[in-house]
Amino acid sequence: MTDQTFGLDIGRSFVKVVQVKSLGSKKILTAAASLPIPSGGIQQESPIELKKVSEAVKVCVENAKVEGEKCTVSLVESQAVTRLIEMPDLTDKELASAINYEADQYIPLPLKEVNLQYKIVSRPQRDSDNKMQVLLVAAPLRVIKKYSKIVKDAGLTLSAVETESTALARALTKAEDSPILIATLGAYSTELVIVQNGGPIFTRSIATGGLALTRAIVAEFGLPQNQAEEYKKAYGILKDKLSGKVSSVLRPILEVLINEILKAIEFTKSHMKDYQFANIVVCGGGAYLPGLSEFLTERTGLEVSLGDPWQDFAKEGLVLKLVGQGSFYCIATGLALRTWM
Repeated sequence: MTDQTFGLDIGRSFVKVVQVKSLGSKKILTAAASLPIPSGGIQQESPIELKKVSEAVKVCVENAKVEGEKCTVSLVESQAVTRLIEMPDLTDKELASAINYEADQYIPLPLKEVNLQYKIVSRPQRDSDNKMQVLLVAAPLRVIKKYSKIVKDAGLTLSAVETESTALARALTKAEDSPILIATLGAYSTELVIVQNGGPIFTRSIATGGLALTRAIVAEFGLPQNQAEEYKKAYGILKDKLSGKVSSVLRPILEVLINEILKAIEFTKSHMKDYQFANIVVCGGGAYLPGLSEFLTERTGLEVSLGDPWQDFAKEGLVLKLVGQGSFYCIATGLALRTWM
């Protein structure tokens, strides 16, 4: 067996797998696949339902034809706690001693029940009265244990666990990029991630996703869900399609997303001096909604682009059949890049 590690994104509606390799400075996308999983996916607690998730993982990995059994897995963002905090300017040693005390004030769980990681985001200039900024990430041990069991039951080896936001930042940004906001539109929720210097500094999970849009069409037009899904994909929020009838149903729901994006931008600007956003990057299955980018630009005043983590990759094998689907695999791609970079 090869020691090569692949990315495994276990979400609430899909399992996604991506594997990459390097040839000198060249990045090669060698494997990718996805598979629907039972409703709720990783957030299920029933052993029977979680066994089904493990079975889906196993089939997806086989379909992708990845090499090896070691995988890096992402935590659903809403299952972790991410906080940007301010502290006096401490040395690394002082910070290591003080971090648990500080974290205890921000993490709504006993620290003995979480895996706590931290990262220095910025330090004040010398002789400044400003404070240092530290990013806290706490993952409940019971959640990590659940992921570990799913992976083990699928016949795989868990190499590492990290948050979705960290994987997204790695897949879609570089350290030298200007600050950006990533919006990942999934079936059940939308995750907002603000990235600076190649790493997340702010995250927020919004309980509005593609399924809410589909259900709104079902309720308005009395269509079966599969047909409503087709309406959503075909007409989106374009006012010139179907006399704008679908658009008028979906736009009020998307206003929730707009409001949260504007709040996230204002929050970050208030905590980061002279903070200027370059643009918004959308990804996930919902990112392909017709008219979405134009709508976000209209309502936020920021440039919006579709995130494609595969644009700089050479491709081989079965991946050649997945042209234009990189946005759907952003998290899994970021996970696959963890050991490559």
